[in-house]
Amino acid sequence: MSVWYKRLFAFLVLTTFPTSGASGVQGPESRNLIQKEMAALDSALKTTVDALVLNDPGRISLAFDEVEGIRGQIELSIKDGSWITLPKNQKRFKEFLRLDNKFHRDIAILINASRKNHMDVVQREAHKLIDACIRCHTIFRD
Repeated sequence: MSVWYKRLFAFLVLTTFPTSGASGVQGPESRNLIQKEMAALDSALKTTVDALVLNDPGRISLAFDEVEGIRGQIELSIKDGSWITLPKNQKRFKEFLRLDNKFHRDIAILINASRKNHMDVVQREAHKLIDACIRCHTIFRD
């Protein structure tokens, strides 16, 4: 099995099976936003893999619309004074923010490449995003 498929399998396992104690932004509504973003990312990345396999990059941009909409809601929630509580390694919160911002920049690169039908860039960025999911979940998720 290639490294790509091993990483894809690990990503699917990490995002598909719920864990106890997962938390997001304090408060039920904000916590639900984090969970909604994770569910939307799960769906968008699965669509991205399908789009790669089927050579159909037109599906990718729409798949991330919900993710970006929820991210905007989370940012507003934080600006309103909510606080993000990480499942573990709260002291590394600045690192979490740095990784999250880079992750969303990489999503933008993926979307732009998909709109231009640059499948080599789409494939590279999909790898980066899945690797980033695994890395972040390893550090910050119980």
